[in-house]
This record gives sequence, C-alpha cells and structure tokens, in this order.
Amino acid sequence: MKRKKAYQLTNSELVLMEILWEADHPLCRPEIISAAVNEKGEPLFAVSSFHLLVNELLGKGYIRVATGTGRGRKHARSYAPTLTRNQHFALQIVRSGNVGPMDIPDIVCSLLEYAEVDDTTMVLSKIEEQAGQVVTAY
Repeated sequence: MKRKKAYQLTNSELVLMEILWEADHPLCRPEIISAAVNEKGEPLFAVSSFHLLVNELLGKGYIRVATGTGRGRKHARSYAPTLTRNQHFALQIVRSGNVGPMDIPDIVCSLLEYAEVDDTTMVLSKIEEQAGQVVTAY
C-alpha cells in the first residue's frame, strides 16, 4: 500500500473536506458552497477562496477531480476525496513522529474510551478483521 503524506489542513480546508466526506457522490462548486453554510446562513469559509482551497487540496492529494459525473447541463467539474476521514486523522497521529507500533493498542483504547463505546467486542472483532486484511495486503 502506497503511503500518503500527511498534511496539516487549515480550518477552511477541513470544512471543505468534511463536506466531501459527508457526501455520497462527488460534488461540484455550487453544491459545496451551498453545503458550507452554517445555521445562521453564513458561509463557513470565504466563497471567494474556493478555487484556492481546491487547488491546495488537489496539490496535497486530498481530493481529485471526478470524471464521468456529468449531472446537469454544464457538466461542472466535481471533486471527490482521495482518502477517508479516518485515514486523514490516522495520518495526523502518525505525522506526530512519536508513534511506534507498540503505541497502536493504547491509541485504540483511547479512541474506545473517548468515543464512549459500550460494546467493545463488536469493535474489537472489526479491528481484528481489518487487521487481517491489512496483513494480507502486504
């Protein structure tokens, strides 16, 4: 598996990524802009900086231009994330530089604690299943 470089995202970049992560399909500019409005009707990032944000995220490899999504008359350029929210946050942990293999169990236990998971057996069996897939992928 190719290792992705971890980048620190700005608040605006993270807002845009959250919108893409929540979507069930690639989004074009108007869809992203309309989703980036808070309860008060205010934009969560400067609309004028949209293309700057997109270019930064493209450069960091966090999003891609989606092809073949031609919805509507204009076939607007659409964007899709190249990694999941969980992959992004895992990269942030690894990026700290102080994480070794023996830290992983403690990180998982901390996640279980902070997420207030009641039924850890289900989560642990899923971890075991996915860990088996990772081992066979190498």
